[in-house]
Amino acid sequence: MTENPTPDDDALRRFLEEALGGAIPEGALDGVDLSELAKQANLPSDPAMLKAAAAQMQHVLNAQGDGPVNWTLAQDLSRRTAQGTVQVPGAPAPAGTPGDPSPSDQQVKELEEASNIASLWLADAISFDLPSRPLEVWTRGTWLHRTQERWQSIAEPVAKYMAGAIGEAMTAQMQQAELQMPGDPGQMMERMGGTLFGVQFGHAIGSLAREVFGTTDLSLPLGPEGRPALVAANVADLVESHGLDAPAARIFLASRELAHTALFSSAPWLPRALFSAVEDYARGITLDLDALDEMVRDLDLSDPSALQARRPEEMFVFTRRASQERALEELATTLALVEAWVDHVTSQALAGKLPQLDALREVLRRRRASGSPAEEMLSKTVGIELRPRRVREALAWWESVLDTEGEQARDGKWAHPDLLPDLAVLSGRPQAPAADAPALAADGQSEDAEETMALPDDIDAELAKLLDEAGSDGSQEQDGTDGPASDGSSPDDSPSDDDPRT
Repeated sequence: MTENPTPDDDALRRFLEEALGGAIPEGALDGVDLSELAKQANLPSDPAMLKAAAAQMQHVLNAQGDGPVNWTLAQDLSRRTAQGTVQVPGAPAPAGTPGDPSPSDQQVKELEEASNIASLWLADAISFDLPSRPLEVWTRGTWLHRTQERWQSIAEPVAKYMAGAIGEAMTAQMQQAELQMPGDPGQMMERMGGTLFGVQFGHAIGSLAREVFGTTDLSLPLGPEGRPALVAANVADLVESHGLDAPAARIFLASRELAHTALFSSAPWLPRALFSAVEDYARGITLDLDALDEMVRDLDLSDPSALQARRPEEMFVFTRRASQERALEELATTLALVEAWVDHVTSQALAGKLPQLDALREVLRRRRASGSPAEEMLSKTVGIELRPRRVREALAWWESVLDTEGEQARDGKWAHPDLLPDLAVLSGRPQAPAADAPALAADGQSEDAEETMALPDDIDAELAKLLDEAGSDGSQEQDGTDGPASDGSSPDDSPSDDDPRT
C-alpha cells in the first residue's frame, strides 16, 4: 500500500500562516521538519484541502469574539447535547431520553392546569404575590436559549481567569521547546483556552437541559424574571422513570417553580446577591498551574479530538483561599435557605391534598443528595458547587419560625439579608475562625456526605413503599380538598396497590 503523500513545504507554510492568522517571521520554522509535522497531524496533501482546514481552524478561534468563552461553540454544542446528536468523548452520557420534542397540545394543557391548581393551593400558604404571568411550557432548546444570559454571568468570571492561565502555561511550554510562532502566541492560546472551556461548558449545560424541570432547580433564578416555566419532556421523563402519579407530579413541580419565582420576585435583592456571590468567588479563584502544566505537556495538540476528550476534572484543578472557602459557605447557606423555604411552603400547601407527596419529596431529596453527572460536570467546570447543602437544617429553621412567629414573619425574613440566619445559627455550633476556613469547608462536605449516607440501604424498595402507601391513601386525601388534584381526574383515578406505576 502506498503511503499518503505529504504536502510540500510551501503549502504547509501557507497553511500555518492562514491558521495562525499572520505571516510567519523569517527563520521562525528553522529546524522544524514540516513533513514530519504534517504526518503527525494527519494533514491532507491537497493544497485546496489544506486551505479549507486552515479556514476552519481560523473560524473556530475567531468565533470566540472578545469574551473569554467561545459562546458560539458552547451554544451549538449545548443544543446538540440536549438533542442527543453529539457526545463529547470521555464525558458522562447525559441523563433523560434523547431528543428535544416540542410539547404536545395535551402536555401544555395538563401543565397549565397543574399550575392553576398549584396557584390556588399556594396562595393560602405564603404571603408573597404569586407570578402574574401564566406558566410557560418549554422545550429543552428553549430552556437553553432563555437561560443563556444567566449562565454567561456565572461562567465568564471563571473562564476569563482560566483562559489567561491556559495561555500563559501553553506559551511557557512553547518557549521551553524553543518553538517560535507568529503574532502573539499568548493571545492565540487564550483563544484556544476559551474554545476548550466552551466545549466543556457547552456539554455540561446541554446535559443539564436533559434533566432540569424548570428555571429554578438549582435554587438560582436562571430564567427571565417573573416567568415560571417547566420543560415538558423532562417532567414526562420523571413520571415515567419513577412510576409516579402524573397529575400529582405536575402539580408538585409547578408548585415549586411558582414558589421559587414568587420568592425571587418579592425579594429583588436575592437574585443580585446570589449572582454577585458567584462572581466574587470566581474572581478570586486560582488555577493549579502545575496540574495545568502537566496537562499541556501530555496533550497532543496535533489531534483536535484530544482537547474534547479531556474531562473537566482532568483539566481544571482549582485552589481555594480561606476567603473563598468562607464565600462558598455563605453561598451554600443562602442556596440551602432558598431550597428549604420552597420545600417548606409547598409541603404546607399540598399536605392532605396531593397523593404521593412524600414520595415526590423523596425523589427530589435523592437528586439533591447524590447530584447528577451534569451537575458534577458543571461543578468541575466552573469550580463551584451550585447544589444547595444543609437543606435539612434550613428546613428545621423555617419550621421553627412558622411555629413561633407565624406565616407573615416567616416570609418577612426575606425582606433583608440580615434577617436570615448564618451558618452558625443553622448548624447550632460556633462559626469557625478565618484560619480554619479550609477545615470548615471539609466539614461542610461531610454534611453533604451525611445526607447521602442517611438514605436507606435499599432506596428503591423504600421509595416503592412510599409510592404504595401514597397510592392506597390518595383517594382519602383528595376527598378533603375543595377541588380536583389533577387536570380532570377523579378521586377514583388515584393509583391503587395493583397499579404497575407503583
